[in-house]
Amino acid sequence: MGEMVVSKLSARYGSGRQRPVLALDQVSFRWREGESIAVMGSSGSGKSTLARLLLGLERPSAGTIRLDGVDLASLSAGAWRPYRRIVQGVFQDASGTLNPRFSAYRNMEEALLNLTDMTGRERRREIEGLMERFNLERQMLKVPVRSLSGGQQRRLSLLRALSVRPRYLVLDEVLSGLDRVSCDAVLETLADYRTGFGCSYLLITHDAYSAYRLADSCLLMEQGRLAGRAVKRPETLQAL
Repeated sequence: MGEMVVSKLSARYGSGRQRPVLALDQVSFRWREGESIAVMGSSGSGKSTLARLLLGLERPSAGTIRLDGVDLASLSAGAWRPYRRIVQGVFQDASGTLNPRFSAYRNMEEALLNLTDMTGRERRREIEGLMERFNLERQMLKVPVRSLSGGQQRRLSLLRALSVRPRYLVLDEVLSGLDRVSCDAVLETLADYRTGFGCSYLLITHDAYSAYRLADSCLLMEQGRLAGRAVKRPETLQAL
């Protein structure tokens, strides 16, 4: 059983005459394979900075992120490539991962082309299987992404990340702005996938309901610091 160990992780922004901003300050926790964690806190508490660091989109000012003993925080962009399939991310704004001019199918296939050795037939089988598993019409695969609703784009971005079978998936405010029906649909997708494939989630959210539905425990962030960790209990998460 693997794990990701975050140790004394810090991120500082600003240089020269700018006053440095400490966005993340000595954050430490363990994320075990098979475990799902919610990260909660007010805007500016460091949640999204933590997500970008875990995904290798930024490098920390200090600290380590060890995945099965390898310090991801010290890797160059090129050295990160083998880990892209292991650690995936989905963000509130799907435009960061989806090309609006391409069809939904081409957007999903792009991830498989870049991160797997699947043949064209295997890629199609994987994509169509995911659509069927999560009750989405195959016809949607032919539609340009720009023609899809925001909720559909969010779900497509999620399926794109899941298609490469990651062990760890960072979800940064993916439920924000969705109505309860759409939110429940995404949560059911995630829960079903976790049951089938054992994927571990780190869910950044403001919504205690979503945190309780998906996560085993909750990290509370305050002003860049880890203020506490709560085991999943309805009364605990509702109070956060």
